[in-house]
Amino acid sequence: MTAKSLVVAKFEFVKTVRRKGFILGTIGLPLLMLFVIGLSLYTGAGIGTGATNQTTGYVDAAGFIQATPGFVQYPDIAAGKAALVKGNIHSLLIVPPDYIQTGTLTIYTMDNSLIGSAGSSQSVQEFMTTNLLRHENVSDQAAQKILSPVSPTVIVLDEAGNPKGDREILGFILPFALTMVLAIGILTSSGYLMQGIGEEKESRRGEFLLSHCSAEELLAGKILGYAGVSLLQITVWVAIGLVVIAASPFAEVFSGLQVTWLVCLAVIYFILGYFLFSVSIACAASLAPSVRESQQVSAVFSMFAIFPLIFLQFLLQDPNSLLMQVLTYFPYTAPFVAMVRLTLVTVPPYQIIVSIAILVISIVILTRLAARIFRMGMLTYGKRVSLREVWGFLKEK
Repeated sequence: MTAKSLVVAKFEFVKTVRRKGFILGTIGLPLLMLFVIGLSLYTGAGIGTGATNQTTGYVDAAGFIQATPGFVQYPDIAAGKAALVKGNIHSLLIVPPDYIQTGTLTIYTMDNSLIGSAGSSQSVQEFMTTNLLRHENVSDQAAQKILSPVSPTVIVLDEAGNPKGDREILGFILPFALTMVLAIGILTSSGYLMQGIGEEKESRRGEFLLSHCSAEELLAGKILGYAGVSLLQITVWVAIGLVVIAASPFAEVFSGLQVTWLVCLAVIYFILGYFLFSVSIACAASLAPSVRESQQVSAVFSMFAIFPLIFLQFLLQDPNSLLMQVLTYFPYTAPFVAMVRLTLVTVPPYQIIVSIAILVISIVILTRLAARIFRMGMLTYGKRVSLREVWGFLKEK
């Protein structure tokens, strides 16, 4: 690392952290998420600003519905609709004569919101289930157990068959959450890197910079600078998360949580993954003629970073499948798939060693080619660079 690379790194770091987009993304995004979660809990507690009248009217043509608090019976559909229009009830349930055979129900409501409609359907389902159980002479005690069964106690065992404590379980949850945070960090920092390279190429500042330092020094400085940006962003997110946890009822559970080898592996994968993605996106961005096209090219690499989120269901169902093992070795998915697998199952040590080795080898090979590709891309203006031109440039001595 030369002095010129450090100067470039400092410039890129200061320039990025002063941007409004970075400040909003770093501080505003977690605060917005906390606001949304808090609002959900607020409205879920029944103290929100929803409709004041949640009474449901019903017309019982089947003849087996019993009176229940919150439900008002009407003699016919016309009377029920009139009450609905006047606002006396929130919704109107129609139970047809052949309900026992067909199970068909109709609900009239004046609330056209998705949440309001879903709430009406849920309350009606509970109401009808209760009455069906009564109709079949099921006791109220048994009906309550059917409608609201007691949640079972889940005990997680280790490989020796002994129950794991809460902190041991959290030791596996923490790396999974850290993997998701690191994936977002890689995407954001790589995005800043791509945007910075695209802007310099369009303004032709890249040509000026290459006249004062080598392509290797410029590329290394940019990667180091944006690594600092990503580290700062993740630090802020983790700090906000710790403050929220400390103020929540889960603080006692998280107290005394020890850093496990999984967390150490997550850090290793992050460092290697960030460097691999940064070099790849820097090359792709330098070859694109504009910022817009560089975003399109870089989107290919971004898909690899969010792969565990897209295919999370397959990861959870069979984390040791052949596909997941192959993706553990593939450099661009290894930092994410490997960590998610480690939080779910016992992964053979040789797979982790081979995965990290492939990552290191890929970085070494790509680094040898990256500086030349980067220099070629930064000095090419107004046209798309073809793969044949890139290959010809790499073969030149």
